[in-house]
Amino acid sequence: MRFAFQTLAGLVFVFALALPSCGKPPKQAEVPDVQKDSGEDMSSGEDSRNGGEAAADPNASPEDMHAKCCGLCKDALAKDRSGAEPTTIPCADFTDALTPWCLEHFRTKPTMASECK
Repeated sequence: MRFAFQTLAGLVFVFALALPSCGKPPKQAEVPDVQKDSGEDMSSGEDSRNGGEAAADPNASPEDMHAKCCGLCKDALAKDRSGAEPTTIPCADFTDALTPWCLEHFRTKPTMASECK
């Protein structure tokens, strides 16, 4: 009899705990709507890929373009930690430091990092 009473008391306790949670819908975190346009512009107006430097002018003379792009290549070479010789590194490999115009420039006119002085 004592065993039956303990079992019955245990069942009543379990049902008493479970009963209040059965009537309510599950709680969910409020997720912001990413499709909703809040009107706020997140860009700062600068090209963040190149440290805020604006892209090179596509109408610049080839000499000016090469000089500007070589400057970016030299800066990237100074930050390079690969330990490779500058004569073995093409400037087009520094994709994170070059503007899109300079990447295209070095792809059409392959230049090694050692050639930019």
